[in-house]
Amino acid sequence: MKKLLKLALCLVLAASAAGCGNNGDAGTPTPDTSAAALTPGTYTATVTGHNAPITIEVTVSDQAIESINVVESSETAGIGTNAMEKLTDEIIANQTVNLDTITGATITSATFISAVKDALTQAGADLNTRFNTEVAAEALNDSYDCDVLVIGGGGSGITAAVRAAQTGANVICLEKNGFIGGDTVLNAGTMVATNSRIQKEVLNETQDSSDLLYEDIMKVGLEKNDPVLVRLLADNIGECIDWLTDDLKIAYDAAATQYPDHSASRQIGVVGRSVSFLDQMQTLLAQNHGQLFTDVRASKLLTDDNGAVIGAVGTDAAGKEVTFNAKSVVLATGSFGANQELLPKSLDGYLFYGRDSDTGDGLVMGEEVGAATINLDLVKVYAQGVEKLPTKGLAATASSTAATNGHGAIYVNSKGERVVSEVGTLSDITNATVAQEDKILYLVMDEDAYAAYLAKSVEDKLIPSEASIEDWYSVSNNGKPIIVKGEDLSALAGQMGIDAEGLAATVANYNEMCAAGKDTQFDKPDPVALKEGTYVIVEQKPRFATTLGGLKANENLQIVDAEGNPIANLYGAGCVVGGANGADSMTAMMQGWANFSGYTAGTNAAKNAGK
Repeated sequence: MKKLLKLALCLVLAASAAGCGNNGDAGTPTPDTSAAALTPGTYTATVTGHNAPITIEVTVSDQAIESINVVESSETAGIGTNAMEKLTDEIIANQTVNLDTITGATITSATFISAVKDALTQAGADLNTRFNTEVAAEALNDSYDCDVLVIGGGGSGITAAVRAAQTGANVICLEKNGFIGGDTVLNAGTMVATNSRIQKEVLNETQDSSDLLYEDIMKVGLEKNDPVLVRLLADNIGECIDWLTDDLKIAYDAAATQYPDHSASRQIGVVGRSVSFLDQMQTLLAQNHGQLFTDVRASKLLTDDNGAVIGAVGTDAAGKEVTFNAKSVVLATGSFGANQELLPKSLDGYLFYGRDSDTGDGLVMGEEVGAATINLDLVKVYAQGVEKLPTKGLAATASSTAATNGHGAIYVNSKGERVVSEVGTLSDITNATVAQEDKILYLVMDEDAYAAYLAKSVEDKLIPSEASIEDWYSVSNNGKPIIVKGEDLSALAGQMGIDAEGLAATVANYNEMCAAGKDTQFDKPDPVALKEGTYVIVEQKPRFATTLGGLKANENLQIVDAEGNPIANLYGAGCVVGGANGADSMTAMMQGWANFSGYTAGTNAAKNAGK
């Protein structure tokens, strides 16, 4: 369905001079009528975006760009879609395609701009002399003063900002990307709702309790959680949910899937997924006179002679250093999974599949002012990561599951040994992968299994089309391919670094068990033999998107030093705070922790500022 992108330059976030952050509105320039006239009409262009092809229509008059319409796109909602909307605004307002890409959506931005250029060229525009005016980013003031400074505009940061602003605090929220969202933008917005009104009235659950929630979280986290933070959430999450649903009027309902790691019915999801939640929170921040500055990256916390935090320094889109003075500061900068320098050696071999903006800025800034840390070696691990780029993983779990369900496919290690039931739980497969010395399992498929793998990869947008998987065959990591295909299984094993004799023996033994109708090795139900013919082998590694460790905080979400003393005026929310989820996060807990910690930190930061 066609979606006409809005032509407003930006959402006005406050009636203050800050307006829409650091984006200036110069108005629509007068077209250069001295240039050769365009051929009026609507022109179509298609480019390959971040996820799949993007098709747009550009309508022009004889002198100007009139509108840009996205006809087809599979770009990520809240990331790619936001970037295209923002670029459309800027292209039309400034009548130029000489624009920088949007931080946080670089690939989508670049390809979208190239599609607009293509359409304009079709219309007869010479882009060397037309639509190429450079638009300089408008610099911010040298300094700003506020009661509460929130660094980070993801789920926890925007929640903290709204909560603090709602109390009457003068709030500034900084986001280094061109739009808010963080990792929250990628999820369904599920939360735990223990002791809330919605749990009683919508989920009809009356037997849940704070103690039961506490026990469930600690169990899933393998008791490596910070019990102070788990108790804080378990005792108070209901208050946060009631605030979201009853005070802010954000619509939640029972989560679409009720996962079994909960001992009571307590999983809810925001209507419209997290993209809707973020849109509503941004509007609420503006309504409560909070200011949002995008494209501003904080780099250093400011402290007084006693070590108390009194603000931060950031850099705006124009490259100018800006000082933000504050009575309270909330770090809500997300995780550090994309920063190889911060990851411990214990995570060597693990692939990161989260957002490239998860660079650990808050972790670094916090440690620089003496903050203690916890659980820095813990991440939420999944299996079936494909290393398309060095250290970066594609999440091929759905594709792999499709291949192993009812088809000829097995998992083997580098010795060619089968080490897990192919239809076991995700945890089983993850644990089997991590247990290998090289942390690699190989998915060996026959033609039928590979066809299912391809079809699911396209359906889940792992790849734009079945033909595009051919790009994988040219990728080599440490001298070995990530995927091979052919009829000689021994030769394929050699290419992948798998013991050929071991693999041959495993396949023969597995097929014999299939013929007998019973998997005597792992008790896999209804095992299907690998058919002779063409085989495909895909390398699979452990992958993660979320770091579970971070700065240590107390029961008020004040960041503390090595002795457990609060660092004055400094609070934390979301993934930058470690310990809440231990060694693993229970379903609905990651976003639950983000929103709850943002609510709590925003409340306490405002109180600290005298509000």
